[in-house]
Amino acid sequence: MIKPNYPHSISSKSATLALSTIVATLLLSACATTPSGQFTPSATPETSKTSEVEEKPESLTPFLQKLSQQHHIPLNDLQKAFEDAKTIPSIKKLVLPPPPGFQKNWKVYRSRFIEPKRLTAGQQFWREHRRFIQETSEKTGVPAEVIVSIIGVETIYGKNMGNFSVRDTLVTLGFQYPETPNKKSRETLFKNQLEDLVLLCWKENSKEKPFKACLNQKGSYAGAIGLPQFMPGSILRFAVDGNQDGKIDLRNSPEDAIASVANFLKVHGWVKGEPIYLDIEEEAAAIQRASQLADGEPKAKLQLGTLIQEKLIDSHDLPFETPSLIVDLPSPNKEGGTDTKYVVGLRNFLAICDYNRSFFYAQSVAEFAEVLKGEMPVQGNVKKANKKAKKTSKKSSKHAAKKN
Repeated sequence: MIKPNYPHSISSKSATLALSTIVATLLLSACATTPSGQFTPSATPETSKTSEVEEKPESLTPFLQKLSQQHHIPLNDLQKAFEDAKTIPSIKKLVLPPPPGFQKNWKVYRSRFIEPKRLTAGQQFWREHRRFIQETSEKTGVPAEVIVSIIGVETIYGKNMGNFSVRDTLVTLGFQYPETPNKKSRETLFKNQLEDLVLLCWKENSKEKPFKACLNQKGSYAGAIGLPQFMPGSILRFAVDGNQDGKIDLRNSPEDAIASVANFLKVHGWVKGEPIYLDIEEEAAAIQRASQLADGEPKAKLQLGTLIQEKLIDSHDLPFETPSLIVDLPSPNKEGGTDTKYVVGLRNFLAICDYNRSFFYAQSVAEFAEVLKGEMPVQGNVKKANKKAKKTSKKSSKHAAKKN
C-alpha cells in the first residue's frame, strides 16, 4: 500500500526487495477484532506468487482436535478441510520488521492514497451507492466520506483484496511466525484468527465443499478479507448484513462492506459531528510544544481545552475536556534530518486507529475523506483537484458571509 523512502545508497533492486518486507510492517490495515486491536497489513503489497509452499505444521493436528472438542465440530470434517493446508514462505518474509535505520515517511505514505486513480474510484463508488451510504451514515453517525475513504484506502473499492488463501495464511502466521521478539504473542493472535475463521465458515455452511471453499477464500497476507479487509474475528463481531439477504459477504456485497465499516467505527467510539483531527498552529512555539507532548501512543491522554490554553490550536466550540492526543507524522528531509507534521487527534481519530493502529493510516483516511467530500467529481491531477476544492470552499465562505 505504501512505498517507503529508502536511503540513496540502496540500489533500486535492493530497494524493491526490501519493499515487500517493510511494507508489511508499515502498512497496517484491516480492522482489529477488539478495541485494542492488532496491526494487520493490507492486501496491497502482495504478489500472486504463492506457488512456493511448505507442508502443514505437525502442531496443526492437536489444534484441530481442540477446536473439535470446544466447538463441537466433527474432527473428521476439520481434518478434511485442512488435509492440504500448507505454509507460505513468502508471507513469513512479508511480516518481518523493517531493517535498522529505516525511516517512516508520511509524505510518501500519504501520496499513495491522495492520488487520481483512488479518488476517481472513490467518486464512482460513492455515486453508485450514494443512497445506501447516506442511509448508513444517518443511522450510525459516521460521515459518508469516511466510510468511502476507508474502503478506498483498504482495497481501492475491491480492486485489490489479496491473493492468498486465508486458511494457509493463518496457518503460516499461527504456527510458523518468523523468529522475532514478539513471535509467541503473534502466533497466539493468528491462531485465534484461524479459530475465528473456522467458526465463521462452519456457521456459513458446514457442508464439506462450501466449508473448505470458505476457509480457502482469498485475502491479504495477514488473513484480512473483502472490500474493507476485516480479519475473521472482526467479521464475527462487527460485520453487518447490509443488504439484508441473510448472509454477510464482504467480498461481493458493497452494502455489507459499507454497513460493516460504519458499524465497526460506531462500536469503537465514533462521536457524531466531532472532527477527526484539528490542525496545530504553525508558530514555532506551538510546534515545539507539540513535539514534547507527542508520545506515539494511540491514547487520548490530553484535554482539548489545555491545548487551546497552551496555544497549540485556535479556540474551538468543543468542550474543554474533549479527549485529545498529539499525532506526529514524520518525513525525512533533504538535509538528512526529519520534518514532522503535528495534528491534534480527537476521539474519531482513535476510532480509526482501532481499525488500524497506525497514525499514518488514520490521518490518510481523514485526509482522503476530506478530498472526496470537497471535490466530486475529481478530474486531472491531485494538485488541481485540491486547488479547485479550496476555491469552492472560499466561494462558499464568501457566500455565507454575504448572507450574514
